[in-house]
Amino acid sequence: MGAPLLASARPSHTALLCGIARARHQLLDGAEIFHDPLALDILGPTQAVQVRAALEGNGPGSRGRDAGSFSQAMRGALVIRSRIAEDTLREAVEDGATQYVLLGAGLDTFALRKQWPPGLQRVFEVDHPATQAWKQGLAAQAGLAMPPGAVYVPLDFERQDFMEQLVAHGFERHERTVFAWLGVTMYLAPAAVEATLQGIGAQSAPGSVLVFDYVRRPAAAQWGRKLGLALMGRRFRRMGEPWRCTLGDAQLHAMLADHGFEPAEVITPAMVRSTLLAHRPATLWQRALGGLLGGIVRVRVAGPRGAQRA
Repeated sequence: MGAPLLASARPSHTALLCGIARARHQLLDGAEIFHDPLALDILGPTQAVQVRAALEGNGPGSRGRDAGSFSQAMRGALVIRSRIAEDTLREAVEDGATQYVLLGAGLDTFALRKQWPPGLQRVFEVDHPATQAWKQGLAAQAGLAMPPGAVYVPLDFERQDFMEQLVAHGFERHERTVFAWLGVTMYLAPAAVEATLQGIGAQSAPGSVLVFDYVRRPAAAQWGRKLGLALMGRRFRRMGEPWRCTLGDAQLHAMLADHGFEPAEVITPAMVRSTLLAHRPATLWQRALGGLLGGIVRVRVAGPRGAQRA
């Protein structure tokens, strides 16, 4: 996750929190859902030491106080969505996709792991310039370099055309692509969310796939959900990265249809429970489903005005 519009030229704090969550998953959960061998390294030596020390201490981040915590639930939700995105990528590459675009990459290490599925040719990491420069510095400290075919694309989603930036960095519009847009939509103005969907739908090859998550706008009578979202939103507002966009079901599906996408698959908590978590014990994973704030959407590009898949 990389919050696209920051109050100053500082890196995204939520990007750091997501990176820490992935690292803690490797250490606390044995990477049960999402294996990321570089999750600790990309934090940088100082933060990595702090993460390990916190686990062995007596504070909120310790092993002994992890069970049932908010941190545990959100960690689970974060690694579930990362797993779904990379599973989708591998399936799409087998079907002919050649490019992977991470919109709001944060401290994601996919490109740096250099374990690309055969057939994947290019990886583009798109993020706010401040967050991206910070990540590049951390990668350099860890001795991690982008492999051939991978490139950083600095972007402010609300002030720049992301497709123009991608093309300027080597993106091929005619080649099938997987776009992963995780932990970003809620930090954007609704107009920027719609502009991003429009850009992908109109300017990427038919058969391309978009995976993204969103905060689902609660119905009028869902008072418990409204309260829960308000409390979570307040946490992020205090970090200086407030939630700015929630989406209703009808609004979401109408936007996707209007911008050249096939009918969407919304991966709900119930679907995750019956598939990815079917044979895993409850505890962390059942609580994690509450952190999937609306669902994870997986949708294929049909093409402008409903053009058929090539």
